[in-house]
Amino acid sequence: MHTWTFAASAALGWALFLLVILHLVSSFDPIFDPVSRYAFTDAGRGMLEVSLLSFAVGVISVRGALLASGLPVSRTATILIITTATGLVAAALFPATYTPEVNPVSGLIHQYASLLAFLSLPGVAVSMLDQIRDIEELQRVRRMLTRLVWVSLASLALFGLGYLSDKVTFGFTPLEMLVSLPVGLLQRVVFVLDFLTLTGLLALANRAVWVRTAQ
Repeated sequence: MHTWTFAASAALGWALFLLVILHLVSSFDPIFDPVSRYAFTDAGRGMLEVSLLSFAVGVISVRGALLASGLPVSRTATILIITTATGLVAAALFPATYTPEVNPVSGLIHQYASLLAFLSLPGVAVSMLDQIRDIEELQRVRRMLTRLVWVSLASLALFGLGYLSDKVTFGFTPLEMLVSLPVGLLQRVVFVLDFLTLTGLLALANRAVWVRTAQ
């Protein structure tokens, strides 16, 4: 259990650290430019790819911690974890199409791989919440995770609307105003909430171990 916790914390911490440094050294605008553009930054080349790969390792390590804690990890949760990690790896290996040198197919793979990762991760937390609904000692952590999931899903929905607003005209003024928030900013909010969700799952695993050893 301690090994998985250390591996998850190290991988997620390193991924977050690299993203922060990348934003500090790059000349791109963190409010309007999407994270995927940072693969073509004038400084810190390769940091985004390493960060995404480290994030994928962290996701797999969180699953290891959940299993080591003795919590039931459903097949659905496992599939969603694998989908999240695979999406992150694919997004790292296939850059978005921001320069003529990048094949458009690579951009499509990057886009759909990122979409799979974004959509799958909240599902992991939802699945785990269902698995622990009858474990009284874990209800405090469950409530915290529930709030995180709702906020994460809301931010993901806003990000999706903002992304579509760049490509589709809704023809409804209030909705146009709602989704006029900067897509880059919304994407970063989703990233942060994903990190927090994984941290919450890690806290759940450690809490389960504490409860088991205290009995």
